[in-house]
Amino acid sequence: MLKSKKERILSITHQQDIDGLFCGAILKNAFPDTFVYLTNYGYKNMLNIANTIETNIIKSKRQGTIIISDLSIDNEEEASVIKTAGTKAKERGWDLIWIDHHVWRAEIKDLIESFAIVVLAKEKEQKCASELVCDALNIKRTACIRMAKFAHIVDFRLPEINDMPPLPEMVRYYLTFPDYYKKLHSIIDKASQGIFWNDEIQEEYESKYLPLKELAMKEALKSVMVTFINNYKVGIIESPKILSKATLSETVFKLYNDLDIIFLFSPDGKVSVRRGLDSKVRCDLIAQKLNGGGHSYAAAGFIKSTIAQEDTNDRKISLQDVLKALPVALA
Repeated sequence: MLKSKKERILSITHQQDIDGLFCGAILKNAFPDTFVYLTNYGYKNMLNIANTIETNIIKSKRQGTIIISDLSIDNEEEASVIKTAGTKAKERGWDLIWIDHHVWRAEIKDLIESFAIVVLAKEKEQKCASELVCDALNIKRTACIRMAKFAHIVDFRLPEINDMPPLPEMVRYYLTFPDYYKKLHSIIDKASQGIFWNDEIQEEYESKYLPLKELAMKEALKSVMVTFINNYKVGIIESPKILSKATLSETVFKLYNDLDIIFLFSPDGKVSVRRGLDSKVRCDLIAQKLNGGGHSYAAAGFIKSTIAQEDTNDRKISLQDVLKALPVALA
C-alpha cells in the first residue's frame, strides 16, 4: 500500500487513548519520516485536520501519504470538510488512507472513499486501530506488534491489562495538563522506540497521580445515581477529567453489579456509554442518538444544556440534563 519505508507520512490520529497514540508511534517506528498530529472528534477538530493537511502538503517539498487513524466521522458536514482537503492533497500527488475500527454509516464511508482508501474492521472483528494499521501496511516489526498487542488489551479491557503498566491512566492524567500535547508526544516518541514505561513516569505516577486519583474516585462515587429508564437499570455518574472512563466504569460496575448500562458525563456535555459485562445493549446505537458513536461495548455522545446561561459558548450540563436526554437515547 505504501511505496517504501522512506516515504513521508503525515499521521493524523486520536489523542484521547493508547490506541490512537500507538497508531502514531507504530508509524514513526516503521516510517522514520513521520509527522504525528494529534486531535479528537467533532466539527471544529475536523476543520483543524483539514487545515493541517493543506498546510503540510503546501510546505512539503515532496509527496507522501496521509494516514488518518482511530477517528470516525458521524455526519456529512464533517466528511465534506475533510473531502475538500483530501481532494487538494490528491491533486498535489499525496495519497490518503483512513484506518479505523469504529462503526461507520454506509453513506459516510462512500463519501470518504471518493478520495481515500478506507480500512475498517470487519463486522464482529475485534481489532483495535493499531492492529489495523499493522495489518493494512504490512508492518511486522517487533516493537510495532508489541504496541498493537498492548493497545488491543487496553481497548478491549482484557484481564491481561492488570499485568501491564498503567499507561492509559497516565494518558488521561496528562490530558488535564496545559502542555498535554507535549506530554502525549513524549509517550509516542518513547513507544516508537519500544519503551512503554520508565522510572520518570513511575515517579510521576506514584507521587502525583495516585493521590489525585484516590481523591477524584471518592468524589466521583458520591455522585452515582441509579435509576430505571425504559426497563434498563442505569447508573449515572459525573466523571472527573483526571480519571479514565474505563477505570471509573469498572469500579462502578463492581459496586453495582446488576446495572445494564452506565452513563459517565462531564460538565462540558460529553457522555461516555458503557455496558455491563453480560449486557447485550448496543452502546454505539445509543451514542448515535446522542450525536456520537463508537463500539457496541463502549461509545460516546454529547448532551446540550437545556438551561439558558449568560455565556452561550460555555454552557455546562447537569444531572437533570442527562436525565432528560436518556429516555430518548434508550428508546
